[in-house]
Amino acid sequence: MKTLLNSRHATALGSLLLVAVFVALAITPAAAEKESRKRWRFEHKAGPLRTVIVRGSGKATAYHYMTIEVTNKTKFARHWHPLVKAVTDTKKTYLAGGNSGALSAIRKAEKNSALKAIGTTAGKLKPGQTIKTVAIFGVLDPLYDRINVQIFGLVDPIATYKIEQYGDKSGDGNVVLGANSVVVDSAYWDHNQAILKRLKKAAKDAGGDLPRPAVEYQEVREARYWSMDFERLGDEIRSEDDIIRAKGSGWLVKGTVGGGKPGDSKGLRVISTEG
Repeated sequence: MKTLLNSRHATALGSLLLVAVFVALAITPAAAEKESRKRWRFEHKAGPLRTVIVRGSGKATAYHYMTIEVTNKTKFARHWHPLVKAVTDTKKTYLAGGNSGALSAIRKAEKNSALKAIGTTAGKLKPGQTIKTVAIFGVLDPLYDRINVQIFGLVDPIATYKIEQYGDKSGDGNVVLGANSVVVDSAYWDHNQAILKRLKKAAKDAGGDLPRPAVEYQEVREARYWSMDFERLGDEIRSEDDIIRAKGSGWLVKGTVGGGKPGDSKGLRVISTEG
């Protein structure tokens, strides 16, 4: 009897395993990931902001550049669509692209003949794949003292956040993410502080306290980037010889720096609410 029962259990277990195999085959990696909606990001290493001298046509030109290493440590191939820009305190913006004439000089300076210009690396990164690239900004305004470099494309644009609604709530297919929506994430610090400062003042002027917010958990599309601040003190005379010092880095979201509305971020759907 014991042997018969063990046989039956083994048969049943085998059937269950077979069903599990068919189910696993039916669920593609993309479907499984969509179900879990775990956010992914590329690992990255950014080098210092540097200049290289390119000589030609009887003159010497200083090009700003930054080396960037990107690795896909996730389990799936991911789209890599890089966008790197530099914004100076003189109100000028530069996109990394072109300037191919400086590539050979940069390869020599970095002692890496395999460096690729970042615009040529777009495509899919396989699991475990690493690319070593360089963002070439070209000739920048010699009058700048501070500069901010932004790397887009390193992280899944879709995220799930806790949203504290101090104004209109989402409902009837209308997802609210606006001027009175506090996004509970450190990258939205400026955005949140501007809202809370304004609301607290309005509540104080009205003789009351800040009301309790309605809480929603939203799926949000955003333009998140890795932000790096640099400083170069000196004057415009031979500015390419001045030392460029790193001052800080971290994740930020386009449109939120300085406060106000959450810029390019858009609420896609409400997953759940509290209260």
